[in-house]
Amino acid sequence: MLPSEGIESVRYAENIRAYSLGRYVDPNDPLIMHDGHSIYRVETTAKWNLHQASPVSISSGPVTRIQDTAKTSIVLRDELAAELNRQKEATKTIIQSGQTVTQKLGELSTAVQQTRQITGQNTQQLQQEIDSTKQRLDLLEEDLRKKQRTDQQIASPAETPNDGPFNW
Repeated sequence: MLPSEGIESVRYAENIRAYSLGRYVDPNDPLIMHDGHSIYRVETTAKWNLHQASPVSISSGPVTRIQDTAKTSIVLRDELAAELNRQKEATKTIIQSGQTVTQKLGELSTAVQQTRQITGQNTQQLQQEIDSTKQRLDLLEEDLRKKQRTDQQIASPAETPNDGPFNW
């Protein structure tokens, strides 16, 4: 146990404040009235004293001291440096991968645009060919109709009145 005068050098105590309230109507039920009373609120919670201090001795136990993190063992520093280097390498790899993905997306976008242009050109060419074929079909149909009319006229000549063969 630390003596009460040495506690502040290790841990700050919590601060509690009392508030005196008078009579009031319950906000949740207007049919209830509270009589005057005190409420207690923790203003600040207990916390460790992190300020550098001289070692505190405890009469009934071992000596307690604050460890200086600047004097940690070299092994921990080496492990930390190795981990930082691994993290740097991983970050570089991720950045390079991101750049590669960005480059590939750019290439893909260019390829899509080229494909759209080619598709548009091919569509126009096919449409022109369809229009040309349609015109040729229309001309052929018109020629066919003319020929059918001519054939009908030849097959059924204008009838002349005659009573028999060779009556002129």
